[in-house]
Amino acid sequence: MAKKGLSRLFMAEYSYNEDTKKVTYKNGCENERMASYSTEISSSEASNLYLNNQIAETEGGKFQSGTFTLETGDLSPETSIMICGLKKKSVTITGVDDPVEEVIYDDDMKPTDLGIGTIELHQKNGVEFYRAIVLPKVFFNVPSDSATTKGESVEWQTQETSGTIQRSDELTEENKHPWKRYADCATEEIAVAYIKHLLNITDEVQE
Repeated sequence: MAKKGLSRLFMAEYSYNEDTKKVTYKNGCENERMASYSTEISSSEASNLYLNNQIAETEGGKFQSGTFTLETGDLSPETSIMICGLKKKSVTITGVDDPVEEVIYDDDMKPTDLGIGTIELHQKNGVEFYRAIVLPKVFFNVPSDSATTKGESVEWQTQETSGTIQRSDELTEENKHPWKRYADCATEEIAVAYIKHLLNITDEVQE
């Protein structure tokens, strides 16, 4: 089995109700086009019990946290607003017919936890399939900016953003604080449906 590609990015706002003990998602949507992603996972060390000069029992390491790094073609204002909790307003400029839409980074920023979904293209024994991956709870850092001037030829530039992977607050018999979920699907359409199902994404924005 091998990976062949990457596509689609979905985000939805994560919330947890202390009274009902339920995790819910809202305002989900498909975001930017994907260039790459990576995760770095931090876990506790395995604990070994030695008897007769050898390991008799062992307890594997547990997930603690992780870093999710996302590379896209660019970050749209809508995505920036979503991951950073930014404000947006119209600004009227003298001599310009239409107002411009301004995105503001200030003290009122309210970043929020997000559920993230993406799709990997895999192949096994000559047959392609789609792995739909969901990270239930990610808290993004404020993205850094950089740009390079255009020369004689185009040098394509991408945007990198990273966040902290956390354990979900969900605690049931089936799911005990999950931090990653995935399903292998025969088609991309099924993979998309799986992600939208987990992140409660519909054609309409949920309030």
